[in-house]
Amino acid sequence: MAGRIDFRKIETPTEFQQLCERLLARMFPEFHPVNQAGGDAGVDAFATSGDQYFQFTHTHGNVQIRKVRADLEKVRQFQGVKKWYFLCSQALSINTWRYIEAQKAACAFEIVIWDGAVLKELLSQHSDLVDEFFPEYAKKAYEGTQNIRQDIDGLKRAVTRVRKKPPKPGDAPDGLGIDENEKQDIYDLVMQLAEEEARRRHRKDPGPYIRGEWGQFNKRYDLSSYDRLPKGKFEDAIGHLRQMLFAKRNNEPKYLSVERFRKGIYGIANAFRWSEEQRRCFYYNLTGKDHLGQMSRQEIRKVYQAMRRLQDSAG
Repeated sequence: MAGRIDFRKIETPTEFQQLCERLLARMFPEFHPVNQAGGDAGVDAFATSGDQYFQFTHTHGNVQIRKVRADLEKVRQFQGVKKWYFLCSQALSINTWRYIEAQKAACAFEIVIWDGAVLKELLSQHSDLVDEFFPEYAKKAYEGTQNIRQDIDGLKRAVTRVRKKPPKPGDAPDGLGIDENEKQDIYDLVMQLAEEEARRRHRKDPGPYIRGEWGQFNKRYDLSSYDRLPKGKFEDAIGHLRQMLFAKRNNEPKYLSVERFRKGIYGIANAFRWSEEQRRCFYYNLTGKDHLGQMSRQEIRKVYQAMRRLQDSAG
């Protein structure tokens, strides 16, 4: 479902705002859009007696730091804000993410960023909104085209070939694999990786890169086929694919991703007011190591993702 959503088809900021308002009205009680006449003072909507505020922005490229900074300064003028949501249709630049992580520790309220990737996942749970705002994709999904039929036939042949492969050590035992929805989530992200790789190489057809992305994924988890991934590794796999997609879209070197993880870890720890001893205990319980300098990049990412989940649940 997420693969059918292309925010480039949203022509105006007003149309994007209408989409966000429809989605949020289903997710938040007492949701209220703000009348745009005379300006919105940096707030496009609010919910739950006014302690949650929302801002929407629709661009054709990465969201720049000056946009986030300006909107954040406006919402700081309001009293009693507990959580501020910034919804954007595209990815954020690396510098913008760094700025946001720094602001999270300094703000009196929680900052939540829903970029294009997150919004696609949320919208995929509301097929009627997808059909209404992305009718071209709805038509292709339900009526089909010759290209789609060819793709499906090719996929069936590929799946048949894969199923004939002997099992590998990473394959899940019967009954312990991922379910159909989880398979679709992984499939959508891998397709996005192939499309992004094609875009980076200035190619229109992502087909030549699909096999390579599947090969990397299966090799990482020692699988004969992606649909044999153990259920217990699903969250790690989704996190890995999203990180790979972020890196491709932002051309982010590995050392920068480690730096971003470190800053995120310290920012979340500061927000929780953890002491150094509490922070090191958290590290040790996850990795067996009590210092970031002792960890591999994968272990640092594991700590960061665990702290983000903890932060989300606390919110």
